[in-house]
Amino acid sequence: MTHDWFEKLAGRHSESLKGISNDDFLALVRPKCKHIVTQSELATLVASKKKLRIKFGIDPTSADVHLGHAVPIMLLNLFQRRGHEIHFLIGDFTGKIGDPAGRNDERVVLTDKTIRSNMKTYTKQVRTLLNIEKAKVHQNSTWLRELPLVEFFEIIGAVSFGEIAQREDFRERIKSGRRVSLREANYAALMGIDSLHLKADIEVGGIDQLLNFMQGREIMSASGTHPEVVLATPLIEGTSGDGRKMSKSFNNYIPLSTSADEMFGLVMRIPDVLMKSYFVSFADVSELEQNELENWITENPNEAKKQLASFIAFLFHGKKRAQMARDDFERKFSKKEYSKSDEQSVSISLPMGVVDALFEAFRGSQSKTHIRKLIEQKGVKRLTQAGEEPITDPHEEISSDDVIKVGKLHLFRFRAK
Repeated sequence: MTHDWFEKLAGRHSESLKGISNDDFLALVRPKCKHIVTQSELATLVASKKKLRIKFGIDPTSADVHLGHAVPIMLLNLFQRRGHEIHFLIGDFTGKIGDPAGRNDERVVLTDKTIRSNMKTYTKQVRTLLNIEKAKVHQNSTWLRELPLVEFFEIIGAVSFGEIAQREDFRERIKSGRRVSLREANYAALMGIDSLHLKADIEVGGIDQLLNFMQGREIMSASGTHPEVVLATPLIEGTSGDGRKMSKSFNNYIPLSTSADEMFGLVMRIPDVLMKSYFVSFADVSELEQNELENWITENPNEAKKQLASFIAFLFHGKKRAQMARDDFERKFSKKEYSKSDEQSVSISLPMGVVDALFEAFRGSQSKTHIRKLIEQKGVKRLTQAGEEPITDPHEEISSDDVIKVGKLHLFRFRAK
């Protein structure tokens, strides 16, 4: 393994940023942002002697956090290492309302039990990216539940209903006859109230939150508070290469809770054109280094992707496990050497058609339609003494002791129950 960008970026990841210049710090921040409101205000804040209050909010709408959710957290990591104060906000109150951003329907209202359960996993899954012990963790129900109605109406009086109604996501739903609840219409206002309560200097979040952030700035300004600077990060594309954002719904996501081996393999599936954006989103890549990085990726695409996969695995599992994941990947998929430890044992009633057998092996996480597509693409193979034999017939039967390779990541040994 050539230790080029991986070694350099892994070495930087935990370094203090207190000693670098303001310009050098901004050169690390700007590449991670899709949009900044505003650049001049950001520069002024960074140049001040003040310990900045950086807000990041996340609603506990799911138990799983994936790599796409981690993009804004990497910005928090930069500011924390610079010595600023991170305010990690769990939206247990707003999570019951549901963020309407980009939605074409109303969210299902979550129960308190579901929210509490999801909250437990959030901080656990981001601990490797952010020093939670040094951050201030809040739940916005603490103040929103106690907010007097008269004060709430006074605050939201700063926002015109016309502005809310002009939101593209709301207009599309109204146009197609789908309802927009008043509860959803006030979601961004509650985000603004959160910022007022936390006295946020900067808010970090995905670009899909931009309209919410802008309304929050308006509320802060009308309340006599200097509006927060907004750092909106891009929505990274998923592993499938179809241009859609990373999402569990699209089955193109990389869970933060997965193993180093699985994480490495999933990163290896991303299209080459996404490599630079992944490097910039998750590593400390300065503006001045971007051309150099892009040229290296173009000249060494296979090595670049392995180093990217190693770096992502390193973030969540450490350097040793990242190296082991790379070695294991190369052994299985470059040298085509397999061992018993690579196999996942599946005990089911056999014989059984390959589609049904693999559906059972994946425990329903892969649809039968997706499995048939993999068979059509010759991505399903039976391992024999002669080598790998593609399975081309979706009706072919699987028998006891068959070893089936699916894609590059899965090796199943079937046994009769």
